[in-house]
Amino acid sequence: MASSSGAAGRRWSAATCGRHGGSEVSETRAEASQARPELSRTRSHHGGSKTNGQAVPFPMLRAEDEAPTSWLIPRVRSLLYDSESLLSAAQAGRRNKGKGIRAWYTSYTTIDWQHDDVREQARLRGLRAQGGTRGWWLNRVWDPAQGWLLVVLVGVLCGLFAGFISEWTELLAGWKRGYCRADWRLSQPICCRLGAGECEHWHEWGPRVVSQQAVFVAMGTLYTLAAAVMVVRSATRVTGRGGVSSSVETSVSPTVKLAYYGAGSGIPEVKSILAGFVIHGFLGVRILAVKTFGLILCCASGIMAGKEGPMVQIAASLGNIATRIFGKYHTNEAKKREVISAAAAAGVSVAFGAPIGGVLFSLEEVSYFFPNKTMLRSLTCALVAALVLKAYDPFGTGKLVLFQTTYDMDYHWFEMLAFAVIGVFGGLYGALFCRLNMAINRLRRRTWLGRYPVAEVGAVTALTLAASYGNPLTRLGLGELVGSLFQECPGGGRAARADEERDAERLLCVAGGSAGEYAALLRLLALALANRACFAVATFGIKVPSGLVLPSMAVGAVFGRIVGTCVEYLTRAHADWAVFAQCPAGDARCVIPGIYALVGAGAALTGVTHTTIAVVAILMELTGNLIYTLPVLVGVMAARWVAEYFSAHGIYDRLLEHAGHPYLDTKTQYIHTRRTAAELMQTDLETVCVDYEPENSLALVAARLERISARGLADGGFPVVGARGHLLGWIACAELDYAVARCRDMDPDTVCFFNNPLWQMDHVAHGPAAVPHYRLPPGHAKPDSAPAAGRLARLLRPWKLWAGGAAATPLLSAGQPPSYHTHEPAADSESTGSDEPPAEGSAITVPCYKHRLNDFTPFVDQTPLTISPNSPIELVANLLSRLGVSYLCVVDKGVYCGVIFKKAYIGYVKELEEAGYVR
Repeated sequence: MASSSGAAGRRWSAATCGRHGGSEVSETRAEASQARPELSRTRSHHGGSKTNGQAVPFPMLRAEDEAPTSWLIPRVRSLLYDSESLLSAAQAGRRNKGKGIRAWYTSYTTIDWQHDDVREQARLRGLRAQGGTRGWWLNRVWDPAQGWLLVVLVGVLCGLFAGFISEWTELLAGWKRGYCRADWRLSQPICCRLGAGECEHWHEWGPRVVSQQAVFVAMGTLYTLAAAVMVVRSATRVTGRGGVSSSVETSVSPTVKLAYYGAGSGIPEVKSILAGFVIHGFLGVRILAVKTFGLILCCASGIMAGKEGPMVQIAASLGNIATRIFGKYHTNEAKKREVISAAAAAGVSVAFGAPIGGVLFSLEEVSYFFPNKTMLRSLTCALVAALVLKAYDPFGTGKLVLFQTTYDMDYHWFEMLAFAVIGVFGGLYGALFCRLNMAINRLRRRTWLGRYPVAEVGAVTALTLAASYGNPLTRLGLGELVGSLFQECPGGGRAARADEERDAERLLCVAGGSAGEYAALLRLLALALANRACFAVATFGIKVPSGLVLPSMAVGAVFGRIVGTCVEYLTRAHADWAVFAQCPAGDARCVIPGIYALVGAGAALTGVTHTTIAVVAILMELTGNLIYTLPVLVGVMAARWVAEYFSAHGIYDRLLEHAGHPYLDTKTQYIHTRRTAAELMQTDLETVCVDYEPENSLALVAARLERISARGLADGGFPVVGARGHLLGWIACAELDYAVARCRDMDPDTVCFFNNPLWQMDHVAHGPAAVPHYRLPPGHAKPDSAPAAGRLARLLRPWKLWAGGAAATPLLSAGQPPSYHTHEPAADSESTGSDEPPAEGSAITVPCYKHRLNDFTPFVDQTPLTISPNSPIELVANLLSRLGVSYLCVVDKGVYCGVIFKKAYIGYVKELEEAGYVR
């Protein structure tokens, strides 16, 4: 048995450690000798190649961000992710905890959740070690209070930003029609409430020079063009193959693209960031400014663009920037995502005035992990943001409810069928919207539309406004249109309403009850439905900040109003039918068409986004009406069932796939066609063999990094193995790239070390278990019967880590070789150069990693997560989704067999979805 295992180990050693030996090593060395490799972090990462015969599903990309350095825009990507204080224990000779030192995460990589958890536990242990009054203050008061202070601050900022955006949106939207004579800084709704009459202080643009329609179209187009210019000028250059954002177009070459972070909704990217994906600059100050002012211009222009999705990105940006106040959130990506998740809830809260709906939306649609602590902080953040917005009062009404309704009639059982029909329409519309919009987005990427984004924005805006001006319903803004459709038919005019909005409400109500009046109203609603639906599909995806929540609600509300109007006509024209027996006698109204618009808004939004509970909560808080919860639920659930019949994913998940983000959906259940981990693992990944020095020179390691980057796996890494193939650790490409970059001034033939035994000692005890795994240089035999101190002496002699051996050490420094010594060196050690070990139990100083540039051991993760080749595929799925790891090493009795990358597993489940293996 032992001999069989040894033979297998030798065969593995010949195949693995010599995988790039012989002629390949000679050829690589020849190439390296001709031209010195570029040992810097400005290396371009190219993807699109194949792995195991298949294309990499999510190739590695890299952003070239040239933003200036400041407190708001810090440049930390070239620094170490782990601070110097966390390395003090290892430098003092105590045991390295095994996860290794990490470099800062680069763009389009996935964070290491386990590493961040270990860092947080180490920080907490350091706090617990402090005693006295200072320790009590830090542990009991200050450290727990930082999270709550942060979410309160983010909530205040979200409320202020939302009030500013709403106030200026109303003002600019009013300038398309006229201005307020009393004060030009007042919006049209506020100006109309000043006088006793109906908008006596509001002045419409007269037809003296140009028509009102020309002013309406010209100013709206000017708004969106300004927003598009800001978005295009703030684009980030990205190198690599594949998509990176919901708005990415090919620019210079197939490997150089432009990422328009300020365009679109922002929810898909925030969703992937909360799942652990890193997109530098997306939640930064520059994009925050572009998104804020661009959103004001787009919403004021009158196109089919909502502010709800961009508000989520704005709130997430505020949360990301605010985390720089407290170090425990700024230097820990996992903790930072707790604040961003709470900020996303606040963004929905201020967009709708619905704090509970915002928390549910963050839980159901945006957040990846949502524990109870995050839920409470999200609710706090959403509550504070809503209170600040109410105090800001951008609309001058003193109310937080946007579309307050006063329905004075209960629903009837015969209306449930109509509510279900509206729900079916919502599901069909959502499926059709997703399919058509994704087709248009692909068309933008492949054709000339992607090369002229500003011209496309101007054309879509001019066409939308010109086609919408003739209809009094589509001439209204999205918020005004939805509010009018929700309203019950008034008994008379309202002096506090704007002229156009009041006229729209009068058009939606039929006083006489004749068939001709209902036919004219239905014709008007049908034209509005076609207009809003078509331009919603075409607008979502152009290079301006735009959301789809309010546009989807507008389409559903128009259809719901059509159904409600038809039901109202039937109850009047055929009051003698048995099904209408519950209706009151006479000409009294039996149904309220506004309720059908409310149900339609929820159904259409659910059909597009596949969100259910959050939609119901948002609609109830939007209208301040809880009586019609059941009708809304009927429409929402019908829409969800119909939409899922055509597609298992909503528009946000489709945009994630279109963008190329490695997002693993934990809500979908798959029927696996592969049974074990061995069927999914990747076996052709290069390894780092610690006992094969010819492969571990700086030049060959840099070339190895280039090869793995060319395969689209630059966010992966290399397994570190021994001579017999036993897995010793894992070093990620980011850390290896950083380590190689530190050695840019050294000879390219310098040998790198990946298994220094002193980094694995436990409290420097000179016992038998002091060094569990270590690498011995070639030709050094390990004695088995020597005493513990003698074994340690023979082990450390080749490394020369005490006095007298510094000049011969293979661990080079940047200038001159460092002098390594014990805390209490022997008196004659300097002169004799003795190789005898220190006294039993004394401490050995492990030199700082900065002084041993070619020793990469500190960057090696000595505790990679491993599984057996016979592990069921369900275990692989649970480990990747629930633990958040980016890779799994497959070992058989300690011998490395292969690796399973999270990106490869995501590509596998995408194949299952396309084949229909989904429950």
